[in-house]
Amino acid sequence: MRVFIDTNLWAYRLDRRDPDKSEQVRSWLADVVADLILDAHQLAIREQLNWFDALIAEAAIRSRCARLFSEDFGHGRRIDAVEVVNPLR
Repeated sequence: MRVFIDTNLWAYRLDRRDPDKSEQVRSWLADVVADLILDAHQLAIREQLNWFDALIAEAAIRSRCARLFSEDFGHGRRIDAVEVVNPLR
């Protein structure tokens, strides 16, 4: 399932004016983001990526991107259905 989370929800998590809302959003986001983190962890192991690159790649995969423009992954590399393109090459 593809989802998009409004940035207001991230802000509510940090807003101390309404502790109940903050805790509710914090808990909900933890559940939602947990899947991304677990999948990125598996991707990091499978593709021999560092943690931050795995998060970027997993986000690109989940967004169904055809290309990921970066100088850090290796030009021409494929990560699942995503082709890496180094625009500085």
